[in-house]
Amino acid sequence: MDIVSALKASTLFRELDRRALRSVAASAEWLELGGGQYLFRVGEASDSLYLVVSGRIRVVQPEENAAPLLLGESSAGETVGEITLITAEAHSSDAFALRDTALIRISRDVFEKLVERYPKAMLRVTRQIVERLRAIKPAPQRESVRSARTYAVVPAHPGIDVAAFSRALSRELGQAASTLRLDAERVDTALGSGAASVDFNIGERNRTVSGWLTQLEDRYRYIVYEASTQPDAWTRRCLRQADRVILVAHGDQRPFASRNLTWIREQALRAPQEMVMLVPEGGGYSARAWRDTAGAVAQHRVGIDLPAAQMARLARMISGRAVCLVLGGGGARGFAHLGLIRAMQEKGIPIDAVGGTSMGAMVAAMVAMGSDAQQMLARMRETFVTGRFLNDYSLSRISLISAEKFRRQLKTLFGERHIEELDIPFYCLSTNLTRGVPVVHDQGELATWVGASMAVPGIAPPMVHRGDLLVDGGLLNAIPFDVMAAMGRGQVIVSDVSRATDLRVEMAEDAETTSLLALGSSARHLNMFKILFHTATLTSERESRDIDARADLVLHMPVGGISMFDWDELDEIVFRAYHHADQKLDEWLGTRRDAFRARVVANRID
Repeated sequence: MDIVSALKASTLFRELDRRALRSVAASAEWLELGGGQYLFRVGEASDSLYLVVSGRIRVVQPEENAAPLLLGESSAGETVGEITLITAEAHSSDAFALRDTALIRISRDVFEKLVERYPKAMLRVTRQIVERLRAIKPAPQRESVRSARTYAVVPAHPGIDVAAFSRALSRELGQAASTLRLDAERVDTALGSGAASVDFNIGERNRTVSGWLTQLEDRYRYIVYEASTQPDAWTRRCLRQADRVILVAHGDQRPFASRNLTWIREQALRAPQEMVMLVPEGGGYSARAWRDTAGAVAQHRVGIDLPAAQMARLARMISGRAVCLVLGGGGARGFAHLGLIRAMQEKGIPIDAVGGTSMGAMVAAMVAMGSDAQQMLARMRETFVTGRFLNDYSLSRISLISAEKFRRQLKTLFGERHIEELDIPFYCLSTNLTRGVPVVHDQGELATWVGASMAVPGIAPPMVHRGDLLVDGGLLNAIPFDVMAAMGRGQVIVSDVSRATDLRVEMAEDAETTSLLALGSSARHLNMFKILFHTATLTSERESRDIDARADLVLHMPVGGISMFDWDELDEIVFRAYHHADQKLDEWLGTRRDAFRARVVANRID
């Protein structure tokens, strides 16, 4: 496509007569960016308007110590930079090519002359600016993940059956929307022998390949690029075209910097990279070790034979369509989480990622291990009702119980398993009492960090980690929703069991303010245990309102009248919670019928 044809194809210039188009084209400049290259950066002078011919430009607002905020994207026929061109201000955002992109650069001088001769052009630009300003809303991280359209599947080392993996991933993405898998052979078949090996700097032939790929993006919601085992021209194009890079390694292979991984790290690609480890029967090396070697932002585990359920979860996670669960702390009230999980499992609602605090951490850990609701119920009964693993009172100067029996039980339940060895992504929170900050545990020994998350100050002794004291995570974050939201993987369901209605003394409004000890029988329902536990699972009204506003579904569980230590009420709590969750989930599914199609297919929501 030449410059005149590109101008005629855009809404901004299409109404200009032939003479005006040729005048603009004569002064315009053809510009090509490789995927990941910047068009402009914050603070740079703005002296041009850019028309996208093929490819895609993303505009983001950089944030200090945080991921940049997505402001918008421009595809073929749309413009970039028109706002600062009009205001004559420096760029206030970054713009970069999401994939190989061709643009037409129109300088300020050319644009001003155009406006002088054709005032209607300015009117169209003004309308476009107004529409864009109305549309600009910093998108949450979930929208950044969900907006991905192209994925490069790259073998982290030789010996990976990348074709089988790409086919399986494409099949699962295709359950949600139209999906195309592209390998070098398909490109050569469509565009002629050698087309896939054309490099970025090969002029017109490269433009032909890039333009064809842009057309495919208009036809398919997802494109899966199947790369080679080395950074050849086709692999480099796959990486430049990708919104997200999926690196695949075999668990039997010790992590090392392969040619592909080395090239990727040297290029500092803009597209986030996620590591997938194919897990052999023996377990193999750590997915986290492969992630760290590659410098990836996340890791996933999939069986070596590519089980459909695990591939479906991976597809949901990388496309922002996952169902994520956050479980709050609350002692025996936390048994209510089991009722929610039972209801979700019966309705075929997948749990693709899970996190929790305190009792929520323990339940979340069992979910991440793949336990069903009945198995979890049996383990909780053994731990808190029949086994009574919290009755090793010590009356020491540190805590009321030694918690040694409980820690041994956690070891029995979770063994030597590490968080990074779980198939379902998991995290839990503790509070670093030494530094006064919450700590997210997403790697390391599962039993250790669940125990730290449940160490209520004054009741159980703190865990000591590198000299710092770690206690119950609920002290600073009883419902760790923010951690899950920052992952941006999809819908977030929150189970809240922390709201206590019994931590109150009934008395006249004009009664004298006094010590709780002075009230005698009127405060008989309160004790040190309740006060300590409430302190460790306190959620402020502001935090609750924020979670209610931002989460996709919040279930405030019916735990009224249940004390933090009412272990014997296990069955009653689960019964109440199950029926409450059953109704709320039906309502939630009904309101999201269009987005999820509310149809359970092969035990998943598409």
